[in-house]
Amino acid sequence: MELYFQNAMYLVFKMLGFYTDVKRTTSNGRIDIVLKTKDYIYVMELKLDGSADDALRQIEEKGYALPFAKDPRKLYKIGVDFSSETRGIKEWKIIPDADA
Repeated sequence: MELYFQNAMYLVFKMLGFYTDVKRTTSNGRIDIVLKTKDYIYVMELKLDGSADDALRQIEEKGYALPFAKDPRKLYKIGVDFSSETRGIKEWKIIPDADA
């Protein structure tokens, strides 16, 4: 069911004209969504009935921000938790990458 939310976010971002990559493969896993603009890169991890902290922890543990370390754009890590009960976003947290 997490895929349902991922697809919805992908469509919204694409329709807004942003470069959007889903399930971007790294050597340690797959980043759920990478969104790039002229000035920013957003690395997003989605959870279903988990927590935004769990999503951010996965970004850190798996080094999902590392492929963008040399990119001059400002990098943000975003953890999003969806609720299967309400079928919407339960919580999200955004942190700037300290190395960017």
